[in-house]
Amino acid sequence: MSANDLELVFTSSALLGTTLLILSGLGVGRRLRIPTRLLRVHVPFLRRDDATATPILLGFLAMFGIGGLLGAALEQDAFGQLLIAFGFGVAGASTALGIFFALGRAEGRRPTSLRELIGRHAVVTVSIGAGARGTVRLTYDGAIQILPATADVGIARGREVEIVAVHGMAVTVRSLPPP
Repeated sequence: MSANDLELVFTSSALLGTTLLILSGLGVGRRLRIPTRLLRVHVPFLRRDDATATPILLGFLAMFGIGGLLGAALEQDAFGQLLIAFGFGVAGASTALGIFFALGRAEGRRPTSLRELIGRHAVVTVSIGAGARGTVRLTYDGAIQILPATADVGIARGREVEIVAVHGMAVTVRSLPPP
């Protein structure tokens, strides 16, 4: 491969990677309905439903090209240019991975499923009659949830209850003894 061919590969990589990285950051692919299924790879530890390896791959591609062009500007031979290009590519991919990892941690833990509410305490907001529905207010993970509730016995408004079962979006509760 000649020096001109190598420079063309690096220039194309830098331009294509940078352009696609900017466009993917702006969400242009979704609005234009560009199919990106081939590039999508789920990255499990990022804890994001829409987390893909696309920005990581594009970060590698862009920085690979920039590193190769830097190697050419420093008048390195082909092996030196490739070595610098791969070093820059790994740095670009690592930076993108680090950004997504930090974003995943900033989002906090995943939402609590309703099944995980069993055993938690709530407060009755609309009285629950024997065989009649009422509502309870539950605070968890910084959120306030109002849920329809049933119980075996009547429970007055303002009483603290424990969730014993979940049925769809409704819960079954039992009264807690007063403190």
